[in-house]
Amino acid sequence: MSLPNSLHRWRLPAPWLALVLLLLLSGCGFHLKGYAQPSAALNGLYIVAGDRIDTVAGVLQRELLGGGVILSPDREAAKYLFQVVEEKFSSRVLSVDANGKALDNELRLRAKVRLTARTGMEPHEEQLELVRQLSFSGSDELGQRNETALMMDDMRRDLAAQIIRRMEAGLR
Repeated sequence: MSLPNSLHRWRLPAPWLALVLLLLLSGCGFHLKGYAQPSAALNGLYIVAGDRIDTVAGVLQRELLGGGVILSPDREAAKYLFQVVEEKFSSRVLSVDANGKALDNELRLRAKVRLTARTGMEPHEEQLELVRQLSFSGSDELGQRNETALMMDDMRRDLAAQIIRRMEAGLR
């Protein structure tokens, strides 16, 4: 089937069409979820215990460095000081099967964070909490533990992203 003669004039090669669509998408502000770059307002931030990769502070440091933020290597020279005062995971069984095995768990990550500016501003302290439900099927104990560990890592990343958004909003 061929196009009518009037439409042949408007036919664009595929690469040009792709380029036009890309320009239109970027012009409207479209971006993939999770790909927002942190703002330069976070430059000069020092994260206490950021070298511990299995904590919210470690995940936050990794996310900021990956986003191009220039973190302060020295606590004394930093514009802002960020600290996770308390980080606590808890788990609660929501339902069990006939044999008493847990089918549904509720995972809760609670973190108390503090942001202090060197300019003499009062320290801002906040308590953040994430709750997730995790359903298990079968009796694979090792699989359940691995799935729980993966969910905990995912919750840390989500909390770090939430902290970044809150810091950016507060520092603007």
